[in-house]
Amino acid sequence: MGPSGMNRAIGTATVRLEQLTGLRFFAALLVFGVHFRWDTSGDFVKSIAEQGYVGVSFFFILSGFVLTQSYKSRILTGATSFRTYFLLRIARLSPLHFLTGLPFLYFSIMQVEAIYSEEFSILKTALNLTYLQSWVPVSSIYFSLNAPSWSLSDEMFFYLSFFFLVAFSPRKLLAITAGLAVVVFVSAFLVLVFLGDTILAGKYPFSHWLFYVFPGFRILEFLVGMVLHDLWKRGIRLPGSVIPFTYVLLFLAMWLAPDIPAPFRYSLFYLPVITLFFYAHLTEGTALTHVFATRPLVLLGNASFAFYLVHQPSLHLLNLFLRPSIPSDIIFFPISLCITTAFSVFLYRIYEMPAERLLKSLINGRRNLAKPNQVVS
Repeated sequence: MGPSGMNRAIGTATVRLEQLTGLRFFAALLVFGVHFRWDTSGDFVKSIAEQGYVGVSFFFILSGFVLTQSYKSRILTGATSFRTYFLLRIARLSPLHFLTGLPFLYFSIMQVEAIYSEEFSILKTALNLTYLQSWVPVSSIYFSLNAPSWSLSDEMFFYLSFFFLVAFSPRKLLAITAGLAVVVFVSAFLVLVFLGDTILAGKYPFSHWLFYVFPGFRILEFLVGMVLHDLWKRGIRLPGSVIPFTYVLLFLAMWLAPDIPAPFRYSLFYLPVITLFFYAHLTEGTALTHVFATRPLVLLGNASFAFYLVHQPSLHLLNLFLRPSIPSDIIFFPISLCITTAFSVFLYRIYEMPAERLLKSLINGRRNLAKPNQVVS
């Protein structure tokens, strides 16, 4: 769910894909648009922005790609044990997850309804802090505490699965990915026909949980990332001229998405588009990849994990205390974006990065505080 670029020594070769880092901020910006309260903008802007959750698909694909690049050879050769691997994954997510969850825990215990209206629950808290909340089809649970942390529950499942998936050959992995896509398609069709927008528990339809939150289905995007890594390692690249086209295609899909039934919109509709978008940006040497690899965007990409976790509570507080004096979206959007971004960069530098370094040094059994690999999700 923040990288400085893919700069990892694999054998004797050094791989640099720093544009993926800058792209993380672009994906986080799409998610930011979902939760921004569009009061004065037209329906067109609002309808496009509401589809920004496609940014999460980018993160999941990136996660599968990067873990394959960073860990596949080490796991297969036995250089990294399951214990070390999984502890390192926990060290990646936990510092920010726990820090951003604590205020919500406090507000729920103290019943500060103006800030956070959910009542305190030991069960919800325990599920959230152990990365299990997304397995429960109740919105008050999978959106418990800091709501965006639901995706970390999915990521933890992906991390656990990866250690075993990595043993499959590329051909078998492709078959598993295709098989799961068929299962998701059939499930979406059945839910559309027999359940529609039925709400079984919580505030959202069952289809919202099953196709947007449920880790067992969202791992499809993670698998796609693993498959794309195999293509990339084979030297298969798309022409750089394709990259601008992928932006047109992405925003066209976001414009058309409201007309797509929810089960398909949450699951398969965006998958071909975001897959093409991701893979096109693996082609280096183009103007756009150079832009995303610049130092300012690399920094923003590094801070994108913090940005993702703080953007929704940040917007909530800004709407409460600042929005009344700045009603215009044209003015309030850049102000709220700048404030949230600045806080995210600050949080990344003074807390996230040092905490991850420390935890990783303890896990590795040494006080090596060298800069950690930051191309992770």
